[in-house]
Amino acid sequence: MAERPEIAPQPVPDRLLDAALECFRRLGIQRARVEDIASAAGMARTAVYRFYPSKRAIAAAVVARVLLTDEARLADLARNRDRSPVARLKAVLLAEAELMRLLLADRCLAELLALVLLENSDVWEQHRRGLRGLYAGVLRDGQRAARWRNGNIEALAQTVEDLTRPLHDARLLLESGPREAALVDAVLEWLERRTR
Repeated sequence: MAERPEIAPQPVPDRLLDAALECFRRLGIQRARVEDIASAAGMARTAVYRFYPSKRAIAAAVVARVLLTDEARLADLARNRDRSPVARLKAVLLAEAELMRLLLADRCLAELLALVLLENSDVWEQHRRGLRGLYAGVLRDGQRAARWRNGNIEALAQTVEDLTRPLHDARLLLESGPREAALVDAVLEWLERRTR
C-alpha cells in the first residue's frame, strides 16, 4: 500500500487569520468573538492571545495580510524587466486601482479596511510606504535607462502617490468609476514633462 504524503500543517497565525476572516464573513465583524475565531482555528481562546492581544489586532492582521498579498502582486509588475519603466509604472498604478476596487467589492474586507483605517492607520501607512518603494524602484530604473533625468526619487515617488490618490482612496475610487487609465496617463505625462 502506498504511503500517504504528509501535508504540512498551516502555520498558526495563517490558520488564525483564515479562521478570523471566515468568522467575520459568517457572523459579522461586530458579532464575531475571539472564542469563535479560536474554535474555527481549532485552538483554545487563550492560545489566540499569544499571537494577537485583541479582536481588533486580529482584524488589523487580516487587513495587513490582504494588503501584503496585493503588494506582492504589484511588486511582480514593478520588477518585470521585460517592460519599459513607463509601462511598468502604468501597470502598477492600474493594478493597484483594480486591487483596491476588488477589495472594496468584498463587503467584509471593505468593512475591515474601514475599521482598521479608523483605529490602526499604521497598517495602511506601512502599505503605502511599500508602494512608494515600488514606485521609487521603477523611477530609479527609468533614470538609469535615461528615460527620466536624475532627481530626488523619494520626492518623485511621493508626488506620484499624491497625484494618484484617487486610485488608493476608497471614497474617491468608488466615485471616480472607470477613469483610472486617464488619471494614470495624466500622471505619466506630468512625469515626462517634469523630468525631461
